[in-house]
Amino acid sequence: MTNELRRIIMDRLNNIKTQYGITEIGYKRVNDDSLYPHIVVDFSSITPTDMGREDFLMDIHVWSKDNSLAFEIMDAVRDLFAFWNAPDELVDQMILPTFFEQSNGQVEDPDKTIIHLVLRYQAQVYARSATDRGILGKE
Repeated sequence: MTNELRRIIMDRLNNIKTQYGITEIGYKRVNDDSLYPHIVVDFSSITPTDMGREDFLMDIHVWSKDNSLAFEIMDAVRDLFAFWNAPDELVDQMILPTFFEQSNGQVEDPDKTIIHLVLRYQAQVYARSATDRGILGKE
């Protein structure tokens, strides 16, 4: 489930990469020589539930040297994930995540020329059966 969730998140973020000149989108880190702006995504399982879903906490870090651009990227990320649940778009996927923003804000960076923003989401992820995905049960 974790690898599939990561792929879905990264694919979604790639939708804004060109528009905002994002140089790299990485999971847990980017290359040391990565230029700005870039995005780093990290998530961890909060706890499996007994409701047929697993909950994750996801942090999206936006790093930029341009204050206005950093906040534009943050707004674009918010638009991408705001209560996003697209069963038709993800019909072939094994999971169906729904994202809820928990918080967002700026983190002080030792390098005063860098703007570091963090968006935190809870992702509720339901596993889908083959029947749900239309693979089984069709006649």
